[in-house]
Amino acid sequence: MENQPMLNDLEFESKIKTMADRELLEFTARQVFSVSQLCPTHHKRIKSLENRDKKNFAITGGVGAIIGTVLASALDYLLRR
Repeated sequence: MENQPMLNDLEFESKIKTMADRELLEFTARQVFSVSQLCPTHHKRIKSLENRDKKNFAITGGVGAIIGTVLASALDYLLRR
C-alpha cells in the first residue's frame, strides 16, 4: 500500500479546505498540544543517547578497524604470492 500516505494527505488537504476558521484554529491547537506533550519524552530519550559511554564505542571501532586491516593485509599477502 504505497499510495496510502498520499491518499491520507489528499484527504487531509480536502478536510482542511472545508473547515471553518474556528475549526481550523481548534484543530491546530490540538495538534500543537499533542506535539508539546511528546517533546519531554523525546528530550529524555535524546539526552540518554547523548550521555552514553563513548569510550566503549571507540574501543569497539578501533578493534574492528584493526581486525579489518589484518584481514585485508592477509588476503593481499596471499593473493600476491
